[in-house]
Amino acid sequence: MASASPAPSPAAPPLLLLALATLAVVASASAAECSAGDRDALLAIRAALSEAHLGVFSSWTGTDCCTSWYGVSCDPTSGRVADLTLRGEADDPVMAPAGRPASGVMSGYISDAVCRLDRLSSLILADWKQISGSIPPCVATSLPYLRILELPGNRLTGEIPQSIGSLSRLTVLNLADNLITGAIPSSVTCLASLKHLDLTNNQLTGVIPDDVGNLTMLSRALLGRNKLTGAIPTSVGSLTRLADLDLAENDLTGVIPDNLGGAHVLTSLYLGSNRISGRIPASLLQNKGLGILNLSRNAVEGAIPDVFTAQSYFMVLDLSRNRLTGAVPRSLSTAAYVGHLDLSHNRLCGSIPAGPPFDHLDAASFASNSCLCGGPLGKCT
Repeated sequence: MASASPAPSPAAPPLLLLALATLAVVASASAAECSAGDRDALLAIRAALSEAHLGVFSSWTGTDCCTSWYGVSCDPTSGRVADLTLRGEADDPVMAPAGRPASGVMSGYISDAVCRLDRLSSLILADWKQISGSIPPCVATSLPYLRILELPGNRLTGEIPQSIGSLSRLTVLNLADNLITGAIPSSVTCLASLKHLDLTNNQLTGVIPDDVGNLTMLSRALLGRNKLTGAIPTSVGSLTRLADLDLAENDLTGVIPDNLGGAHVLTSLYLGSNRISGRIPASLLQNKGLGILNLSRNAVEGAIPDVFTAQSYFMVLDLSRNRLTGAVPRSLSTAAYVGHLDLSHNRLCGSIPAGPPFDHLDAASFASNSCLCGGPLGKCT
């Protein structure tokens, strides 16, 4: 009897064929080189910058900027440039092959060609020391997917783009350590997703926007070392996620908002070297999470609220160079911890309480007051 012929292989199910075709398309897309338009934009950005020491642009050759160009990352499904990250101080293997952190200098300016990278999620050109010029205004209007904008440690001038509030996805805005002038744009308060705002050490003028409390996601607001004027907006006290607030070394006036002490996650507050007046809100010293409080070099007056408890834990408590009167609070001796305490250059009077934390402090912590005595200052007569 003739043997039966083998049964024909069953045809692949249509759904399987469709899945295989989809995988092939995805694989092709993930392997795609960056678009010619993005590559041309990157080359225009490079042409506006000069960096000779570290050679960060030495890999910017060939056509595939998505896989081999240092600091450039692409969306694998579209081949569009999603991140441009160039840090002048870095410790990655490319920048620092000997294991020592690299420190480079780059000059030039930020070309407005960056705005042609309209799928950018991160734009980071940080700590290059000599990049100058202004921030291209189109950054605020042409990069709708931008989440991180970091340009610190350069020599940028001009103003913050007035339309910066259009970047609805922005979570980080870091322009610290530049030469930026002008006011903080009112549109900043429209950045509903913003978590980190750092404008430290610039030449900003004008007031802090009154409606800064609209930034409900904000956890860090660092505005120190500028030329800001006016009062601290009371809306700052409604920022329930705010952990770090630095307004030091400005020209702020008015009083410390009473509700600032109610910011329950606040851990550090720097208000030193302004012209703030009025009294210290008791709620500020009662805040159980606040570990660093610097109100030095202001015109704060009145008595120091005697409200410290066993939950008080201050790594730094600096109230020096104000107009404080009355006695050193005796409840400070009940605090769980007080590291650095400075009450010098006020108008305090009376005996310094005995015991911790006073027994580990030196005379400089209490110097130049009206009539303090005891502890490191010597016996009261």
